[in-house]
Amino acid sequence: MGEQVFKRCVACHTIDKGGRNGIGPNLHGVVGAAVAAKPDFSYSGAMKAKGGVWDAATLDTYLEAPMKALPGTRMAFAGVIDAADRKALILYLEAHSK
Repeated sequence: MGEQVFKRCVACHTIDKGGRNGIGPNLHGVVGAAVAAKPDFSYSGAMKAKGGVWDAATLDTYLEAPMKALPGTRMAFAGVIDAADRKALILYLEAHSK
C-alpha cells in the first residue's frame, strides 16, 4: 500500500538508492536521517532551520500537512490526510532507508 501512496510523490521525488533529486530530494534513506541532510539538494530556509531527524513521528506530522507543519517549506503538496495512508507511506520510506 505504501508504494501506491508514494505514487503521489513521484512528480517531485525519487526513492532509489543513488537516485537523482527532482524538484524535491531523493528520499532513499530519509527515515533516520537529519532534516535537510542531502548535500546535493538546495533546501528552503525553513527546512534548513527545522533541525532534528526524520523519524516516524516527525514524518507523520509533516506529511499530514507540510505547509502547516513547516511554514516556508517549498513542498507545495496538500498532504496525506488519511492516517492509514501516511503510516503505509512511512513504512515504505523505512523499507527504503536501509
